[in-house]
Amino acid sequence: AVASVRVRQGSWAASTRAIGTVVALQQLEIRNELAGTVSEMGFASGTIVEKGQLLIQFDVRQERAALAAAEAEVQLAKQTLERREGLKASAAFSPQETDKARSEFAAATARARNLEVAIEKKRITAPFRARVGITDLQPGAYLDVGSLIGRLQGLADDAYVDFSLPQDNATAVTKGGIVTLTSAGLPGGSAEATIAAEDDSIDGSNRSVRFRAVAKGLGSVLRPGTFVDVVVVTSQPRDTLLVPLTAVRRSPNGQHVYVIVEEDGKLRARQRNVQTGPVQGQEIAIETGLKAGELIASSGSFKLRDGLLVQSDAPAPADTNQNIN
Repeated sequence: AVASVRVRQGSWAASTRAIGTVVALQQLEIRNELAGTVSEMGFASGTIVEKGQLLIQFDVRQERAALAAAEAEVQLAKQTLERREGLKASAAFSPQETDKARSEFAAATARARNLEVAIEKKRITAPFRARVGITDLQPGAYLDVGSLIGRLQGLADDAYVDFSLPQDNATAVTKGGIVTLTSAGLPGGSAEATIAAEDDSIDGSNRSVRFRAVAKGLGSVLRPGTFVDVVVVTSQPRDTLLVPLTAVRRSPNGQHVYVIVEEDGKLRARQRNVQTGPVQGQEIAIETGLKAGELIASSGSFKLRDGLLVQSDAPAPADTNQNIN
């Protein structure tokens, strides 16, 4: 007693595998441009922040005091300029003094604006909706210029998947192509992604090309940094015959399968030498030795020898138009 299947005709294309890394559509490190003491924190480790939400507020009391003095200087310089311009119709008008007053007013305004910018830079907000990483930062801490405040991983429906291919395989991959992702964290175990970009040059250390694919709808499923298996098709599909891996037996004389034929009203197993091609999942391509639709033994074929009577329920004719990658 053996299980049997019919040889099916499908479409096969060469493929290669790579390890991909999930990357958020938006990500960055938050660092301070100006040194200062933290006076307020608007986030906690691992929380989600919205666009425009306060992250860090530095102590700006000294800058605000200086700004108040600068604004007073601006007001005085403005009044002086207005008085000088009001003397245009009198003999006391001096173009030189008027130009000087105008220059002093512009300089005072610039000083005040410079302090306003410094105060703005000491208030850091989230540039987009994101999840904040773990941080040990606390109010009262003094931060030098360029200190790491936190890492933001943007939250979006989609995600990037970065992977690299050897230069020989990379020539067959183009922008807009489809790749298959497999991971235990994916619904159903697999998903598709579209290649959106490729690097400008080959990596000199390992002679590979980096690609970036967009995975629709996986931004909330896979965390940034997750590893996924990427399958990339590297050749045009071609027609081939496919049988289960369990149907192919190996011997010193080569590979063979057992074709189930009807002789004198009985089913017998006849050994048939075959030449196999690449393996795709649980199936293997047959280059020569079989025809589409022939009945062959699959599970239990290890028990057979040429001419042995077999018992098997013949399956219905297979769909010969299925494609595989």
